[in-house]
Amino acid sequence: MALEEAQIGTRVRVRLDDREPQRRGPIGTIHKRYGIAEYTAFEVLFPNGQTELYWDHQLEEAKEPSWQSKLRWVFR
Repeated sequence: MALEEAQIGTRVRVRLDDREPQRRGPIGTIHKRYGIAEYTAFEVLFPNGQTELYWDHQLEEAKEPSWQSKLRWVFR
């Protein structure tokens, strides 16, 4: 997924190659979007209520494990 097309509410993960080790890997939700397609930043809301601003190259779409999608289907 190209993050320049990502919408508010999209689940994202901080890329594992982020320069700051303490920021690698957490999953959050896009809360706000800033900029234009070629120069986009996202404010990401994490489950603990903290928000952080990231450039699009620092994020990737968070894929849920297949067992979670199956579980959601069973309980609908």
